[in-house]
Amino acid sequence: MNCRKKHYYKKVVFGIFGILIIPAYGYLFALNGPGGDLIIVTFSQIGSRYGAIESLIFWGIMTSLYYFLFLDYLFYLTGSKNIFLLFNLALSCLSILVTVFLPFAPTMFPVAAQTHNFLARVSAVSIVVTLFVFILVYLKIDKTIFYKSLALFIVVVAINVVVLLFFGISSLFQIVLTATLCPFLFCNLLFLEKSKRFDVFKVLEQAEETKKINGDIF
Repeated sequence: MNCRKKHYYKKVVFGIFGILIIPAYGYLFALNGPGGDLIIVTFSQIGSRYGAIESLIFWGIMTSLYYFLFLDYLFYLTGSKNIFLLFNLALSCLSILVTVFLPFAPTMFPVAAQTHNFLARVSAVSIVVTLFVFILVYLKIDKTIFYKSLALFIVVVAINVVVLLFFGISSLFQIVLTATLCPFLFCNLLFLEKSKRFDVFKVLEQAEETKKINGDIF
């Protein structure tokens, strides 16, 4: 399979999961709460109080893997090897994974519940910081992509802040968060593909050639 087909298949998978599966799964998971209300409880509360802990863990694994794999692919395409970015990417993904595995039951497991809340905040901050710093990478590649990505990022953050202010930390907020961040990542891939100053396929072809040469040597 050549690099163009690999890229196309990755693009399709990222699109299906980010735009359809993850948001839809988040919504269906939230319906496990009392009366299917999206406001009065969070994903963590649904998982610990309403017998949906396995579904919560699955959501956390799926979301963190999507975020990690997609950003890692964008790092690969742009040649970004910033240690700060890599550290924050790992931190945010690990925080999400540990968070969903810790039970949110303050009366029974107070320490675990406090750690759960702390790591949830760490994840959110780390994700926002990582994405913002990554956007700055576009300044060296194509300023048009930078402006597009930054504008979209501001819109995404604004939407989430509005939902947070009006509805607080709730299932609705968590659904909106993933339903905006995942498509945001996908749009970044489209921006790179359509850039007049950056050739995605040239990067992939050069990487493929490098692998072949290294394979021949070793």
